[in-house]
Amino acid sequence: MLALDNIKILDLSEKLTVSLATMYLSSYGAEVTKIERPDGGDRARQWEPMKDGSSLYFNYLNSAKKSVTLDITTKEGAEILKKMIPYYDVICLSAQAGQMEEMGIGYEDLKAIKPDLIYAVYSYFGQTGPDKNKPASSLTAQAKGVAMDMTGVHGEYPVQSAPSIAEHYSAAYLATGVVMALIDKNIRGVGQKIDISLTDSIYSCIEAAPAAYSTVGEVHKRKGNFDPSCAPYDTFETSDGYGAIGVATQKQWEKFCDVLQLDDLKEDPRFIDNEGRRTDYMDVLRPILAERLIAYTKTEIENRCRTQGIPCCAVLTIPEITDLPNTLENGYMISTMSEKFGPLRYPSVPFVLSQTKAVPFSDAPELGSDTAECMKQIGIAQEEISRLKENHVI
Repeated sequence: MLALDNIKILDLSEKLTVSLATMYLSSYGAEVTKIERPDGGDRARQWEPMKDGSSLYFNYLNSAKKSVTLDITTKEGAEILKKMIPYYDVICLSAQAGQMEEMGIGYEDLKAIKPDLIYAVYSYFGQTGPDKNKPASSLTAQAKGVAMDMTGVHGEYPVQSAPSIAEHYSAAYLATGVVMALIDKNIRGVGQKIDISLTDSIYSCIEAAPAAYSTVGEVHKRKGNFDPSCAPYDTFETSDGYGAIGVATQKQWEKFCDVLQLDDLKEDPRFIDNEGRRTDYMDVLRPILAERLIAYTKTEIENRCRTQGIPCCAVLTIPEITDLPNTLENGYMISTMSEKFGPLRYPSVPFVLSQTKAVPFSDAPELGSDTAECMKQIGIAQEEISRLKENHVI
């Protein structure tokens, strides 16, 4: 028995966020049917990295799903979608405000067909407000969501996060919203609309910054990797890479100096306490540490600090994390044999249930591989299926 057995989900999205959310749900037993454009399908099918003409990225996002080709922008396609709705519990999509309503397949339209339908919609700026239909991208959403202004080195230009962290937050929130709505449906027998936006998801990550501004007028400034409340809490270059060191207490500072042969700094009156160490840290203490620590390897610094209970870690690369004992023992990476690509490693689903395990990874479906079966399920005859295919509706 899987956690989401017998739950059927339609995924009308493209690209990352919603596909990731439905992948999380399919990993615990939900049957996810992906609706794709007949003329090439989800754009993510062409995203790098590619191998033998197939996208490893798409393969990761759409494990164990079904694929149905259907052009919902056509009148016939929209009507077919409506016929499919009674067979599903949840519909997930990415759309601007009013986009689905214009095609006659908005929440109210589909709710009239299936009153207990759960309708989850994702957008960049939300379904209401003056920005709702502005052109957007991950880059511009991070700019609007303040996260970009908070990221980067002090005095230099703002940067976006390299991993698509904002989209991953949105995907997790969307999947959580669907599960909460399913629980509510089980209790009260009702469906509902779920509204997830990338901007709102980013706002949820900026913690106390708005409170600081609204109460004491403090405006967050980019500070790179250091923490202005304690020092050294930063990332330093080493002889073979970088190391992240988090000295947060006086005892940790003293042990840090001991294990890295920094006795003179331990006794230096300028750095005798945290207040002294963080005062003009960038101009005083940091340059000294940067000159000393570059003589060590990143692993050597990590090992020396960890023996004394000081949080420290080498800044690792992709090749370095895949075979780490902690990665392997906790199952953070899936090692699988793909029929398409051969041996593969992907990140595992980031939550583990002790009683209901995730389903094993399997390759994403070929474009439209489940179309005929789906059309027959809703009563469309083979002759009509052929006609719809010729007309590029499916």
